[in-house]
Amino acid sequence: MKYQLASGASGEDVVVTGDKWVFGRPDGDESPHVSVDDRRVSRGALVIRDSGPGPVVFRGQRGEAARVGLVSTDGSTAWLTEGTAGHFTATARRVEMYLGDEHVVTIEVDFAERGSVVERQQQLDEVSASQAESQEA
Repeated sequence: MKYQLASGASGEDVVVTGDKWVFGRPDGDESPHVSVDDRRVSRGALVIRDSGPGPVVFRGQRGEAARVGLVSTDGSTAWLTEGTAGHFTATARRVEMYLGDEHVVTIEVDFAERGSVVERQQQLDEVSASQAESQEA
């Protein structure tokens, strides 16, 4: 993932299965994170985790003046309400956060597409069954 703050600071991080990436005020969390010293930004304002067919972004940012949007390649935006999550997809790989009209951060997420957790489990079950049949033959 790549991020760019309104201040111009930018960087890249990698999130692997079981990890999370956090944007917000410092809170002592050992996860990969980008901290900002802005009292308007919540601790854990944005949390990105690897999941299902693609990563998810959780909006922990509090306040009605805040806007967090999952932006698609066609320009449409799915706005996340406080305490909700959105799934990144093949066409929605960017999240933007605003406080009022002030842009705070943009995050671009690149990931390999794969099936849902259920689909991946079914594939594992099929492989296991096929291997069991081969051993019996």
